[in-house]
Amino acid sequence: MKVNEVMVTEVASCSPQTSLQDVAMMMWNNDCGAIPMVDDQEHPLGIVTDRDIAMGAALQSRPLWELRAEDIASHRELFCCGPDEDINKALQLMEAREVRRLPVVNQFNQLCGMVSMGDIVSFTGAENVSKAGDKHISSKETMEFLKHVSGHHPSHKAAAAV
Repeated sequence: MKVNEVMVTEVASCSPQTSLQDVAMMMWNNDCGAIPMVDDQEHPLGIVTDRDIAMGAALQSRPLWELRAEDIASHRELFCCGPDEDINKALQLMEAREVRRLPVVNQFNQLCGMVSMGDIVSFTGAENVSKAGDKHISSKETMEFLKHVSGHHPSHKAAAAV
């Protein structure tokens, strides 16, 4: 199974200068928990998550309209995949890098979709055969992925305590 068979293709995005208040409203209006930050040519630069917004506002003690997407999303390394990549390879990348979402980029490195934990789960196991035809992701692989990505990570706790 390929990433393009699982990914979402209608993706809202923001610029580095977009206020976190506007990003939060994009999440609300698009029923999602992450918005990719892109440049003028639609090249992904980072991702703003709902958690980033909450922690950014709390740690900086500033209102959302004063904070920009670049204030919280440009300091982390961004991991992407291609639409023709095998979904298991994308899953392995997400697990290795402990990320819940991957921007999908085309041959010009432009945003063309997103693949998330939810997308992976919706194609897991035989119960979804009618949705995906005969294609599915093994339940065992998905459970290992979810355990790793969703679990508590000691490095994050230690960093927060400092």
